[in-house]
Amino acid sequence: MQTLLSPPPSKPVSKWQFRNPLSLIRLTPLAAKIIVIVFCTLCWLCVALVRSSAPQDPSEREGTSMLALATSLQHGAVSGRDFQSLYGPGTQFIAWAAASLTRTGSPVDMYWMIAFVLGMFSAILIALTLLVGDRVSWKDAAIVYALCFSLNLFFGIPDFRTALLLLSAVCAYRVSIAESLQTQVIWATVTGLLCFLSQLMALELGMYAVIAVVGALIAGSIVTRNVWVLLGIEVCLATVAAANIGLVMLYKLTSANYGMTFDYQSYSLEILRGYHNTMGMLWQLPWTPTLILLFVTAYVIGKCIMVAVESDPEEAALFASLGFAAIVWIKTSVVSSDVQHITAAFTPMIVVLGLFATREWTSIHSRVVWAGALGALLFAWPAFNARAAMDIVQVFRGEIPGNGAVGQARVPASESSVVRMTAEATDRSGLPVLGFPHNSHIEAGVRRPLFAPVLESYAASTNAMERYYIQALERQRSAGLDIVYGLDGGIVPYVGDIQAISRTPGIFEYVYKQFELVSDGDQTDGRYLLRERYRPRDVALESLAFSTPQQLADSGIMKLEAPSKCGLIRLQVHIEYTKQPRIFRPSGIELNFSDGNQLIWRGVVRPLEPNQTFVTYVSPLPPEAFYKVFGQGPVQSATWDKIEYRPLQADFLGSRAARIRMSGLQCVDPQLFADASAQSQMAIAQ
Repeated sequence: MQTLLSPPPSKPVSKWQFRNPLSLIRLTPLAAKIIVIVFCTLCWLCVALVRSSAPQDPSEREGTSMLALATSLQHGAVSGRDFQSLYGPGTQFIAWAAASLTRTGSPVDMYWMIAFVLGMFSAILIALTLLVGDRVSWKDAAIVYALCFSLNLFFGIPDFRTALLLLSAVCAYRVSIAESLQTQVIWATVTGLLCFLSQLMALELGMYAVIAVVGALIAGSIVTRNVWVLLGIEVCLATVAAANIGLVMLYKLTSANYGMTFDYQSYSLEILRGYHNTMGMLWQLPWTPTLILLFVTAYVIGKCIMVAVESDPEEAALFASLGFAAIVWIKTSVVSSDVQHITAAFTPMIVVLGLFATREWTSIHSRVVWAGALGALLFAWPAFNARAAMDIVQVFRGEIPGNGAVGQARVPASESSVVRMTAEATDRSGLPVLGFPHNSHIEAGVRRPLFAPVLESYAASTNAMERYYIQALERQRSAGLDIVYGLDGGIVPYVGDIQAISRTPGIFEYVYKQFELVSDGDQTDGRYLLRERYRPRDVALESLAFSTPQQLADSGIMKLEAPSKCGLIRLQVHIEYTKQPRIFRPSGIELNFSDGNQLIWRGVVRPLEPNQTFVTYVSPLPPEAFYKVFGQGPVQSATWDKIEYRPLQADFLGSRAARIRMSGLQCVDPQLFADASAQSQMAIAQ
């Protein structure tokens, strides 16, 4: 009865179920990470394309090296075997490959392609770093890429070195967490090969990579409490040593001019020593951003230590490896402390900061501290802007050529008078060309073999490198050689505010004696052709008598007994330093040439060998007129009668000259110079 009186059961009302379409996509953490990396890498390539397509200046220091590297390999000369350079054969191969992708095959016309390929290389290295780091999530990868785009990290030509260092550090982390001995040996071998690849890119990078890897493995052994991790150090170093032996044996077998077995390594170390002695630059970042960077660095180091104490061994090993690499890489800002080098030196630290984001978001206190560190960094970072986003938008709008960009010249070939002169000399078409005092894109455009014993001649500023350079010049001079002289300090600024004749006096002395000017006419492009003399110049040295009316330990005045119109002066100097110059970059001394109270010339001299007596040259001639000393004269030169010398300023990373002794003052070929108006001399110099 109850059943009959009960209402009929109601039918369920059907409802539409609207589900999020994204919920239908089931992505594993690794798949999500790969998608983020691929997408961001494509965006990275867009940025690299836009920036490499922008007008470039091949005469810049980095651009000149890349062009010369590519041109040298086109003619069969290999870095480390046939000449020495700050960059190794690995960088040379990439520059050559990039130039080969163009229709013309000319690195002068296709400098933008070299910049694009190096930018692409950095993108690949960053992608591999994030993939190899298995503890890096897709969120971590997205945050790291966001920092790279907003702070413009890794987009410079030499920034591939920083990316390669990070990849080496992550591989060292994989050695620390390997579960079996076989896996550990494999990863240690891979890490050793990456260290060797870093050396092939630049010896300095290889040294930093080895130091970072060794420190990372020691830290990994501590945090994982696994002494077998130290075996990875032996395997890694053995791999690097075996690869170096194989490389020098290859050099020895393929070149008749290659000297001692380990000349490549020893001369590369000499280049680094010369760079340290003469390329020092004061810290250029203002104090407020500097203090903020130091604060953020201290925060990152502190967090790495906390992770090592509190987190699981794998997490601790990852941040120990990356943290140690970040600390080591800061050292690269010590010598040349301009803004570009400073930002590159602190780049790994920013990557580590980005990886802490998701880990610090678990508590309000940690979140606030991390956000504060990030905000301070954004305020202090010199390159923080939206330029990368604008570059990506520009590509999607189609404003940058796509496939048609490859092979189109972005930098027109130079119409230098030197190019025309060398092209007209058909009897010398097979002879190599040396750029002096610096190599440039002009020499790469003369369509003749490029000869450069030391590619970056400003780094040949030690006695050993000068001997190597002069010996190579002597061998080539007998077979034939033309020199393209470019203005030093005129169109091309002084490298480190020092005249080339002061930085490499022995090389200048050899060129001055053995080569002469082909024509005396002024050239608008500032390039002049020098050829071998029929017989070496007989150089006359006249001692200039002087008194010292004022002299202190680190400064003084040299007063000539008679005014001089000499335009090429040979100095003998001894400089001692307050702090160890092997650790702190040595500062130089400032020279002021005057005629009474009228300033004629101001210059800088740095020591070839700190704390030792050395001989160097200076010239009060204006840069536009100095090429005339290679001719027969006369050369117009202002009269001067006094030299004041004092130490240059040194910052907390430098070593100031404590004692200066000027023991010799000579005029080189005094008959070569004639009187000139001091006022016109100062007008040209200014």
